[in-house]
Amino acid sequence: MTRTTRRLAVAVVAVLLLAGCGDGPVRAGAAAVVGDERIEVERLREFVDRGLADPQAKEQFPDRADYQRQVLNRMVRAQLLERAAEENGVSVTQGEVDEQLADFAEQSGGREQLELQAAANGIAPEDLPGFAREIVLETELGDAVTEGAEVPEEQLEQIYEQNIGQFQQVRSRHILVEDEATARAALARVQADPESFPEVAAELSTDTSNKDDGGDLGLQGRGTFVPQFDEAVFTEPLNEPFVVQTEFGWHVVEVLERQTTTLEEATPDLRRGALAEQRQAAVLELLQETAERVGVTVNPRFGRWDAEQAQVVAVEDDGVTSPEPSPSGGVDEVPVEEIPAEELEGGAPAEEPAEQPAE
Repeated sequence: MTRTTRRLAVAVVAVLLLAGCGDGPVRAGAAAVVGDERIEVERLREFVDRGLADPQAKEQFPDRADYQRQVLNRMVRAQLLERAAEENGVSVTQGEVDEQLADFAEQSGGREQLELQAAANGIAPEDLPGFAREIVLETELGDAVTEGAEVPEEQLEQIYEQNIGQFQQVRSRHILVEDEATARAALARVQADPESFPEVAAELSTDTSNKDDGGDLGLQGRGTFVPQFDEAVFTEPLNEPFVVQTEFGWHVVEVLERQTTTLEEATPDLRRGALAEQRQAAVLELLQETAERVGVTVNPRFGRWDAEQAQVVAVEDDGVTSPEPSPSGGVDEVPVEEIPAEELEGGAPAEEPAEQPAE
């Protein structure tokens, strides 16, 4: 369902109601205007089409009009973030955006998985860089507006310990057997031929969840395993197989990799977490001020600008404002591309405001 309105009434209703939806008129063909930046109807439609191209996204967002409003809100918010960043001396480099994307990919299990997950959540792969830029901008702005806020060292240490699994991680592999004799024999085999570990795991391990993957347990945070195993994989030398007993049996284990983020290295993220509510409130206030200063106007066909929430919200159907698309059919479901260009554009040049109706 596209958010369209009665053909000839579109331009008229928009002009009549703009005073209640922003600080100035929406120029012809614009879904919204932020300061002097226009968000074109066609650009919004393309963004929405890309976002709903994935079948899972369509299932997650069955109401196209609602999803369209969410997309427009993101587009308006992105413009405000850029304005606020520029005015507060905050800049974001392409390298920072790439780093954020790399972090997302690592958390998702690779770039391909990231793109699949994003597409299922209504973000097309080609729109991921813009999404990452918004995240970085908001993070940097949050840092700027809370620069002077103090967080006690004791609080940072407490948060660090409570989330130690995020900062100390290990990748290991194991062969689980029932008795010590079998474990010692398996250990001797892999010590004699380190390359045989996957083969021995496939042959002997009773852990069916990973035996066919060479016993690989993946990258896991501290505290994930039972105490005896956990202590061993975080203290034993790398690439030197050993034996440890747990409640599950006897394990032949090899530690392949450790990743450690120190308290000092983690402090910026810990500080952001401790100030999360304060940062959110400060950034919202900044966006509200920016929107009030530059002016935000939303075409009533797509929603209205709520200055208090600093976001695009639905237009209530009060019999005067433009209605929500009707799920049962009718003129409100006519796709944007099927409306004649002169009606969509209001008959005015793109750079000029829509003409006022004759009284």
